[in-house]
Amino acid sequence: MLKIVIADDEFPARQELRSLLEAGGKVKITAECEHGQAVLDYFSANTADAVFLDIEMPVLDGLTVAEKLRSLPQPPKIIFSTGFDQFAVRAFELEAFDYILKPYTQTRLQATVLKLQKALQDQLQQQAPARGDFPIRLSLWADNKLLVFDPKEEIYLIKTDAGKKILIYTSKGILESNLPLKVLEEKLNPCGFLRTHKSYIVNMNKVREIIPWFNDTYILTVENCPEKEIPVSRHFIHSFKNFLNL
Repeated sequence: MLKIVIADDEFPARQELRSLLEAGGKVKITAECEHGQAVLDYFSANTADAVFLDIEMPVLDGLTVAEKLRSLPQPPKIIFSTGFDQFAVRAFELEAFDYILKPYTQTRLQATVLKLQKALQDQLQQQAPARGDFPIRLSLWADNKLLVFDPKEEIYLIKTDAGKKILIYTSKGILESNLPLKVLEEKLNPCGFLRTHKSYIVNMNKVREIIPWFNDTYILTVENCPEKEIPVSRHFIHSFKNFLNL
């Protein structure tokens, strides 16, 4: 059941909207507000899934209210319900969930409700941890025993040496791995690891210096890593800059 707030300065408009929304049986109207300040007062102490906002209201107009609602820790989805289409661009700038023109139709409102349900379900699925979801760990053999590492904190660099061996620079020394570099890249990417060169994967959490080099390339230095100059090649420069928002 979706929790909905209706805000409109005209009582008949609020009643019509309530009636059409409740007819679908999928919503609960938790509050009706006759001006913008009443909306802010309600959300200062309550939450709701969405608010249907008229734009031209006394005290505070709907656009101003929407801007203030966006700063809440749990902002509602904002659906403008208005008789004017000239505010659509501003509504888009405020990231409104929908923009409905009066007079309402039940078909149009139910389409919005269905879209709202799907959006909230998707949001919950993204926020919920997957079943059996555990922190990523990497296990490596050394001295006839299996060592388990927290990659973000204990692995600094992965490289392919001249002999095509995969070397992993860890807090417990340099170890070899039988896993291909591509597999390691995919496994460690969620921990902040980035491929910077065909032979290097770097823990970006441990990078301490980024030095501009020739032809729009860079050299990195990494904390606790004996490898002093780690290259960022031109082939990987785009993903490197995207990672750093450069």
